[in-house]
Amino acid sequence: MDNNSIKDNVCKFRKQRKMTQEEMADLLGISITAYRELEKGSTSMMNQHILKMARITNTPTEEIVLGYMPAQIDNPGKLRDLQAEYEEKIKERDRRIAELEKMVSYLEETIATKNEIITMLKKSFGEDE
Repeated sequence: MDNNSIKDNVCKFRKQRKMTQEEMADLLGISITAYRELEKGSTSMMNQHILKMARITNTPTEEIVLGYMPAQIDNPGKLRDLQAEYEEKIKERDRRIAELEKMVSYLEETIATKNEIITMLKKSFGEDE
């Protein structure tokens, strides 16, 4: 998530709470100018104030940073199942990559062999490269 998205989310949540920039600046304990710079994204102070902004706007920090709440998995068994499923998918992709790498190697050898044959044929017919 980049700073532009975060500053857009901060502005959105402030406006949803019908707060002015001045009110937010006062609650954060910074000047209005500093707060405006935060919303414009022209300062790197954003990280220092995210937690406080989340408390002020009663918004989870994840939602301010991401713009949405990530899905929560309440069932640890489901999480393990998902993890196992993804690990199997990764293994299958790794197997496929190995197969493709072998095929590329075979094709490279075939090309090299054909190039050698072409070179030999050119020499036998008296053609120079």
